[in-house]
Amino acid sequence: MLNKNIMTLMLFGLLAIPGVAFAQADEADDLDVIELELDKGTPKQAPPTANAAPTYQESTPKDNTLTDFSGLGTLSPFKEVSVIQKRFLPKTGRFQLFGGGTLVTNDPFFNTIGAVGKASYFLSETWGVELNYFGLSTSTRQGTDDLRNNLNVSTENLVYPKSFIGGDIVFVPVYGKMTWFNERIVPFDLYFSAGYGTTETQSGENAGTVHLAAGQIFALSKAHAVRWDFSWNFFNATGIDGAQNSFNNLFLTVGWSWFFPEASYR
Repeated sequence: MLNKNIMTLMLFGLLAIPGVAFAQADEADDLDVIELELDKGTPKQAPPTANAAPTYQESTPKDNTLTDFSGLGTLSPFKEVSVIQKRFLPKTGRFQLFGGGTLVTNDPFFNTIGAVGKASYFLSETWGVELNYFGLSTSTRQGTDDLRNNLNVSTENLVYPKSFIGGDIVFVPVYGKMTWFNERIVPFDLYFSAGYGTTETQSGENAGTVHLAAGQIFALSKAHAVRWDFSWNFFNATGIDGAQNSFNNLFLTVGWSWFFPEASYR
């Protein structure tokens, strides 16, 4: 009886082994199919080459923190970066003729107005030389007439200019732009000048004069501009009584400039 049971168990085991083998084979096939599908959905990456520059995907971790700075060595130096837009009104190697009107703003005794002519030449965008001529006309203020007529205060010793001529060195350190009522952009140059000349007074004396100026040139085209400045003249002159005193005139000048020849290098 025992032998019969043992034989039955052995027969059952032999019949079950192929089933287990077939089940394991089916499970292995299913795993192969799953791996194949996963491989199809994964994007392929080209193998890196030896000379390829690192990319953000290669050098930047998943938390977006940049740790590899080796690619910065291939960037252009900052000194090689230049301004693309050139000056709207270039001045190098060009002449400027200016004409305008002027008035003295700091004389309490006389009203002095006149015409101004300037001729300049620019060695570069920053430096130039300039000749100035002021032709002036003067009349007494009401307060000066009252001093003479009502208080018998002599005003003959007061000195006022009849003309000025001189030469300057012009320095243009600033180039900028501004808007005109939000309608257009107007480029401008801010300049300073200093020089020496002579002031002719009403008595005919030619007094040596130190001339300082600061102003702006607003470009309308490559050849035309509106210009204004403050000019300050310092000189010593002799009155009718023979006494010499120091005087200064602060001129406000506004006018029109013409630049030539044509700026062919723009």
